[in-house]
Amino acid sequence: MLAALAAWASTQADPVPAQPEIGSDREIGYAEGRIVELVTRSTPPDGALVRLPDGRVVAADLPFPDPDSTFDTPAYRVGERVELYFAPGIQGGRRYVVSDWVRRPALGWLLALFTLASFLVAGLKGLRAVAATAVSLWIVIAFIVPRILAGWDPVLVSLLGVGGILLLAIYFVHGVSWSTTAALAGTYAAVGVTMLLGIVFSDGARLTGLGTEDAIYLLSAAPQIALRGLLLAGLLIGALGALTDITIVQASVVRELAHTDPTLGLGELYRRGMNVGRDHVGSLVNTLVLAYTGSGLALLILLEVNDVSLARALNLELVASEVVHTLVGSIGLILAVPITTLLAAWWFRGDRLPIAPGELQHAHHHH
Repeated sequence: MLAALAAWASTQADPVPAQPEIGSDREIGYAEGRIVELVTRSTPPDGALVRLPDGRVVAADLPFPDPDSTFDTPAYRVGERVELYFAPGIQGGRRYVVSDWVRRPALGWLLALFTLASFLVAGLKGLRAVAATAVSLWIVIAFIVPRILAGWDPVLVSLLGVGGILLLAIYFVHGVSWSTTAALAGTYAAVGVTMLLGIVFSDGARLTGLGTEDAIYLLSAAPQIALRGLLLAGLLIGALGALTDITIVQASVVRELAHTDPTLGLGELYRRGMNVGRDHVGSLVNTLVLAYTGSGLALLILLEVNDVSLARALNLELVASEVVHTLVGSIGLILAVPITTLLAAWWFRGDRLPIAPGELQHAHHHH
């Protein structure tokens, strides 16, 4: 299998250029190629000879090093795949400039490694999880993003998209059973609560959705987009992964308890299920908060450099929206545990519902 994955990753090595090389020299665009030689010139900038996928070798300028910059950019080397920007030259013809590295091969290898690790540790379920993740991303890119761009309400579009992602993430990966149905119902309820809290506190904190540079660019590029709705849509999608994780475990644990001892009543099943749930909540909330903090580390350092006080920082929309994201997502996560546990305890008490083949297996991993 590793050989197949490596072969796939290596097919990423020399794809077609980003833009075909045909047409007149008046065109502007991007192409890809491989550096075959570096050229040192008496006057800057230095250059490189780059072989394009059609076999032609073109001379390209390397970017000017910024003498005032303290940032140490890695140098381009022979053999590296690079992206070229081309435009009409001053004396006619076409001028090429090396604009960036081609990063896809490294990403291809990383994806192959991720798929292999998932398969080796979790078998076919691991592969199903990778497939479900890929389709979930596809739903975001092919369904949610175009609808939001078309001016639909981002909250409504996200709820529709998230509904599809949840069905896939739970039923496709873990199978169709009463346990997974209880987990799905608990997750939908928690998503509803998260959305409601998001709306209330985005309003209360007067979040406009204009807290980031990206949002400001977006406002000028696509003014039809409701930026506040986009903020809430991001919050919803961000909290989703941890939610499915926690509800699956809770439903499985209660299912196992009810099956092991059918005499347990609703209250006792709920109490025992929550014993497991509390441990899980502690670690997952921590995970969520650290994930958000890690993604905002550069911002935290920037605030520190500029000597911005904590009170002032919390007032900035950029920071406030992250705080709302993190806390609302965490509350949704915390409430998902008692909701799913109660639902599962109600359904499974007395071991009344038929057990699907393999349904009780994944509960063992969490005891």
